[in-house]
Amino acid sequence: MRFVLFAPMTVSYSTAAAAAATKPKRNVMELISAQQIEKANHDGRRELFSRKNGEGVRPGSVVLVETFNGPGEKTSSTFMGVCIAIRRKGIDTSFTLRNIVMRVGVEQRFSLYSPLVKSVKVLQKPTELRVRRAKLFYLRDQPGKAFTSLQSLWKQEQLEKQQQK
Repeated sequence: MRFVLFAPMTVSYSTAAAAAATKPKRNVMELISAQQIEKANHDGRRELFSRKNGEGVRPGSVVLVETFNGPGEKTSSTFMGVCIAIRRKGIDTSFTLRNIVMRVGVEQRFSLYSPLVKSVKVLQKPTELRVRRAKLFYLRDQPGKAFTSLQSLWKQEQLEKQQQK
């Protein structure tokens, strides 16, 4: 009987195979979504709505959104309200604003990466409103709770806009 001893062999893999073994695989849809977000994020909106950004938009923030009236139009309209909800779903991220207009509660939902959204500006942080929830749907039942200071903020914003012109 004859015994043969083999020396341990070092097996070298090609660099692509080694990289594939160490790099976690990403879903194709995640890659496409990330590319679309990078393309649509031309003015830093992603950072404004990021969970990691302490200075960004949170539920309870007073936000001013300027939108184009239609595709290809130069005219724009503004809506200011309290952010009552943020829905973070990649390229479909949206946020809901609520305000009281002529004693009627008005909610408007904006898609963050829509080409019709011209600008998003935070006027007041939620720390002054002492918000503890992620969705502020209870403000629908308590109309006077958070909307009293919106009129003064709106007037200040209009004065600043006139001074810039």
